[in-house]
Amino acid sequence: MYTEKTLKRKCFRQPLTLALLGALLLLSPVAYAQMSDDAVSKYVLEARRSGKSDRQIGQELMARGVSASQVKRLKQKYEDSQGGGTTVADQSVSGQRRERYRNSSDTLTAGSLDAVNAQVSDPTEGAANPREVFGRNVFRSRTLTFEPNENQATPEDYRLGPGDEIIVDIWGENERSLRQEITPEGNIMIEQVGPVYLSGLTIKEADGKLRGLFGQLYAGVSGKNPTSEIRITLGRLRTIQINVMGEVATPGTYRLSSFSTVFHALYRAGGVSRIGGLRDIRVMRGGHEVASIDLYSYLLEGRREGDIRLEEGDAVVVSPYELLVEISGNVKRPMWYELKRGETLEHLIEYAGGFTGDAYRDELRIVRETGREYQLYNIREGNFGSWTMEDGDAVTVGSVLDRFANRVEVRGKVFREGMYELGDEMHTVRSLVERAGGLKEDAFTARAQLFREREDLTPELVAIDLGDILRGRSSDVELR
Repeated sequence: MYTEKTLKRKCFRQPLTLALLGALLLLSPVAYAQMSDDAVSKYVLEARRSGKSDRQIGQELMARGVSASQVKRLKQKYEDSQGGGTTVADQSVSGQRRERYRNSSDTLTAGSLDAVNAQVSDPTEGAANPREVFGRNVFRSRTLTFEPNENQATPEDYRLGPGDEIIVDIWGENERSLRQEITPEGNIMIEQVGPVYLSGLTIKEADGKLRGLFGQLYAGVSGKNPTSEIRITLGRLRTIQINVMGEVATPGTYRLSSFSTVFHALYRAGGVSRIGGLRDIRVMRGGHEVASIDLYSYLLEGRREGDIRLEEGDAVVVSPYELLVEISGNVKRPMWYELKRGETLEHLIEYAGGFTGDAYRDELRIVRETGREYQLYNIREGNFGSWTMEDGDAVTVGSVLDRFANRVEVRGKVFREGMYELGDEMHTVRSLVERAGGLKEDAFTARAQLFREREDLTPELVAIDLGDILRGRSSDVELR
């Protein structure tokens, strides 16, 4: 049995039931995550011990602001913490060894976890909205986290703040090493100088300021011919607190590395919701917009314009989409796309990767809802760039006709049977036989059969004397 103290410290690794996870994951998402993962785990365990049903627990958690995506993340943490099909209990506070136990009513086996995965549906892609929207899943991938690389040279425009560690190395005629963390007041303490305010300065600005101060202490550091070198670098990085708001899976406040960008913040928030927009994601700083991101620029061209490094107190705001349109048929990526106001059919085709090889490009069909009824439009190729799309438009790209405009075929006693192009150089029976390598020695030339279609597509059979045609005794027959 777990003590209450052990439960509070180690409640996460107590297994959750399959039925409860399934119920939570299938509930509709709630906008704000107000409970931590540990708090959710603790609540579930205590509620089950009190005899509450899984459905009742799920409803109470959702009422407290726990989203389905948060529960799914919690389930993944639980899976990652397990080894094989058994459950491993943590060490108690007294340092007792870990013990393995199996309980059929409380534990999850590998098979039951597979069953959970088979039942889980993404809350942002439920049956009520089965649209596959281009780009919407980019922030839900486990392999594409946009996590910042902290093992890189500190950018000169990196802005310092409380919690950052400053390293100053001086060598040469004078030697000194200093490691100081910027205090909550925004300064570091230097002997013989006193507090030096660095918060809010970029690395480049802080470098210039510290060089000037150490130049006053050590003559060899400054001047035209310095005898000592100084290097200022960044040690441990601070974390920053930012808000992700609007139409994301889990809006809330997040603590991230100070190297984090907007994309990583969106990943941490679970990506955009089913009504979230990808074309105008805004970053607010001090009440002002400092960046705007069109995610399609990244998805289609690899450009990360606007994916700026976040700072303390920034807010990432995802607004609802403006226009969603569908394109189906013979394009390379048939699905739904988010368009900006004023974008045209030509933009949509470009986003869809262009036409496939068998697409009929002369004319596209568009179905539009007018608010009262549907209307059908046929748009010619020359008007693709001027036809402005509206929300809910459905574009269909047809395929070319399954027939040939200039094909003839020869079979029988010729050296090269097969299909041939009907054109200026080959348009008669004689020229077709010659193109096919001529007749074989045992060919019966007194009678050949020509199969063709009339204008009304009914079949027609024409008997011809092939020998007379080849010898010039009869008029050659035009092919069509």
